[in-house]
Amino acid sequence: MKEKLKQLLINFHSPGRRYSYYPSLPKWEHSLEREEILKSLNSKEVDLYIHIPYCENLCTFCGCNIKITKEKAQFDEYIDKVLSEWKEYKAKIPDLVLNSIFLGGGTPTSLLPHQLQRLIATILDQTPKTETFQGTVETDPRLEQREQLRVLNSFGFNSISIGVQDFDEKTLHNVNRIQTIDDVKRTMNCAVEEGFNETSLDLIYGLPFQTSESFKKTIQQVLELSPTRICNYPLAKVPWQKGPQNAFGIYKTLKTEEMFDLYLESDEALKAGGYQLLGMGHYSKSRNSHSRNIMGYTTNKTYSVLGLGVSAISNFNGILFQNDKILDKYLISKNTIKISHKKNELETKLEEIFLKLTCEYEFVLEEVMALGENKDYLLKNLTYLENNELIELRDQKYLITETGKHFLRTICQTIESFVYN
Repeated sequence: MKEKLKQLLINFHSPGRRYSYYPSLPKWEHSLEREEILKSLNSKEVDLYIHIPYCENLCTFCGCNIKITKEKAQFDEYIDKVLSEWKEYKAKIPDLVLNSIFLGGGTPTSLLPHQLQRLIATILDQTPKTETFQGTVETDPRLEQREQLRVLNSFGFNSISIGVQDFDEKTLHNVNRIQTIDDVKRTMNCAVEEGFNETSLDLIYGLPFQTSESFKKTIQQVLELSPTRICNYPLAKVPWQKGPQNAFGIYKTLKTEEMFDLYLESDEALKAGGYQLLGMGHYSKSRNSHSRNIMGYTTNKTYSVLGLGVSAISNFNGILFQNDKILDKYLISKNTIKISHKKNELETKLEEIFLKLTCEYEFVLEEVMALGENKDYLLKNLTYLENNELIELRDQKYLITETGKHFLRTICQTIESFVYN
């Protein structure tokens, strides 16, 4: 079974996106006036994403929008800018209710406790939360951060995402990340003691020097820590990483087949350890239903996403928009929104189909067929997926099989290629 799945992974392997919003950035065609965007902000319940770009050290596998610094005084200027954005949005939606807040980075807990206090207190001032509100923070386990977590929990934050990547010393040192399992244990224990009841650990497979044995040991160590969720991502290869990678270490990445070997072995171990595959590399102990947005899978139902901070993306009432990706420009610009896109009816329908497909693991054949003309092309490709046991047809509805959860991107790509064929 494992060899068959490996062959399928190789056959269907192709670059692609995660379909957490639609359309993707390269397909954005419009640049809307700021006023038009602001007028669209009429949803009441909102998921808030806040990007904190600061990190104390450079990890050479990272493709995020970050700034390396230990000078914490400069964070106040950034917080001021984020809060000015929030003030403008809040004025447009005075009865706004927060469904969730996600602090991403970068390393949000690199902010000092009083800086986090000011940021979150100002946002929540006279802004109610839903009964199912969830606050999540990404963090680096190498930091001392008890006070930061205590501040966040006082505002209702209960979920923490911890960057692990690997536990093998040689692998970590090569990507300029000096970290131990004790750092992760300390951070997890601290989070639980401070009231966080959901813990997620992030892993990366495909890093230089990873081997079957070393990564298998990492997975077993992760299972012993018993987090609520585990994210197992492939190493992303992006052009702007090459300089730092060559400067800090030896960066000969694994071959595709070697990466899939690591993925399949880890998948087998995680499932044996009591985790279910949600898709896109996400695993969960919970058997509850999950929703999905730009931040990933969540047990909290997704609503409109509003992004604050440099490079943050918003998905709001039919409009996608992103802030300036250059930190210095973001800080001085009166209009932080750099690019935007107004979804047409077709794109909106596709986004709905992809969300249902990746969260409820089904899609209705008739709904998909209505979006394109070459029906024979679609049926031929769906039959191919069905013959490979990725999907199965029941009463004009396609269900994603357990094997198919490994290929959610492929199934989405199949539908998208039919629509635009």
